[in-house]
Amino acid sequence: MTTATTASARAALTGPSGPALWRGVLGSVLLTVSGFGAGALPVDGGAAVAVGLPGFTFGHGEMLALIVCWAGVALLVTSWLALGPRAISGRLPTRDPVWATALWSAPMLLAVPLFSRDAWSYLAQGAMTAAGVDPYHHGPEANPGPFTNEVSPDWQSTATPYGPLHLLLMRGIVTLSGGHPTVGVIILRVAVLAALAALVALVVALARRTGVDAGAAAWMAGASPLSVIHLSGGLHNEIFPLVACLGAVVLTLDRRTARAGAAIGIAVAFKATAVIVAPFLLWIAVDLRRSSPSTRRPVASALLDTGIAAGAAVVAFVLATLAAGTGFGWVDAISVSDRVINYLSAPTAVAHLVHAVFDTPGFEDVLAVARLVGRVVLAATLVAVWWLHRRDTSAALRGIMVALLAFVVLNSLAWPWYHVWVAAFWIVARPGRRATTAAVGVTVFLVMAIGPNGSTSLYSPALVGTAVAASIAAVWWWWRATIEVRTPSPGRDA
Repeated sequence: MTTATTASARAALTGPSGPALWRGVLGSVLLTVSGFGAGALPVDGGAAVAVGLPGFTFGHGEMLALIVCWAGVALLVTSWLALGPRAISGRLPTRDPVWATALWSAPMLLAVPLFSRDAWSYLAQGAMTAAGVDPYHHGPEANPGPFTNEVSPDWQSTATPYGPLHLLLMRGIVTLSGGHPTVGVIILRVAVLAALAALVALVVALARRTGVDAGAAAWMAGASPLSVIHLSGGLHNEIFPLVACLGAVVLTLDRRTARAGAAIGIAVAFKATAVIVAPFLLWIAVDLRRSSPSTRRPVASALLDTGIAAGAAVVAFVLATLAAGTGFGWVDAISVSDRVINYLSAPTAVAHLVHAVFDTPGFEDVLAVARLVGRVVLAATLVAVWWLHRRDTSAALRGIMVALLAFVVLNSLAWPWYHVWVAAFWIVARPGRRATTAAVGVTVFLVMAIGPNGSTSLYSPALVGTAVAASIAAVWWWWRATIEVRTPSPGRDA
């Protein structure tokens, strides 16, 4: 196996994808190094201060780190783009984006959290759980200590909106860390990288089962700068429920109904977003039953399969909740995320626009109305998308992608890393050239929407203008580079 792995890596690095792969590695290294000056640093300044270089974390040193960081981002983005035309035309061997994901993520193993401070909050929530403090009723400030010290002041008094498995995982990481936040970050990154490897494996498995090109699927979901920068670098817990949902879809296609349901239960026990995927599994089950010559009543049989899956999901969720010992308080705590305000959420963007154009008093009131309307529209959209994508498995998979996209756009809160859910199902949804071109442009914009220390760039006209210009340039280049490509090509692997 070692020989085969070495041969695969050598083939990827010395083949047509080699220059892009090496360039991406350099970009990842630059991100890691620059993070010690401009990333989401611990309160003691981190490694730069420990080795006697505190000047790297402020003033001219921090400016240098920022320049190096954005140079790394540019290298990663252009490396990903360089692989794209071959990916969507079916000419990119599956091993190449798989190695891209691994090689571009590995240098970040020892990095500080990048483009977000959420990892520090996760660990503080784990420390609270270990100390017997309920994270669903109290913020980290209720449990003073080294982990709490690292949490952003904005979230010190905020309860967690995440499920019991999130708390159980973070509690385990905190315990293994011996009470050292930096060690906890390293352990968390190992868990995230393992989950990212599982994501790539499941995306490839899903592509092969549905007849689309696995190389294209791995390129869009794993090697994407959204995954590398915000999952490998930012350590967001989106990766865990997303992996479970992908597992549920693959298990459903394999007719392992109970296991698929358990996977959905596990996903929801991490984050409620996962429940969006569940209803579409019914249409896949119906299609599978219709294609089976031995099934006389396919709809009734599919409903029975779905009932078994639902039962398994409930059992898995309840067991996870009991294991965590935190109860169901997270359901009421989900709304705490509404405190975040940024333009990536359509209702929030509309509220800003209405407030600015009509000069209405009380932005908070306008925002509340816009978000309420957004929730109603989202609920109606999800039902409509589910019903309209009932024809067969291919339609159901497209429906999952569209539903997740609707959620990301219409939800009260949106962050760049939420779009990884959409990317994971993008290729199996069989999008056209125009849609994929738009996705490329959005990806480039989203990568630039957040600064390396986790601060939003969306309220700086200069930064937004730069992000829009980069996105337009990427779209122009992509459209010319894929002029002969119309749709993702089905089924070739290497």
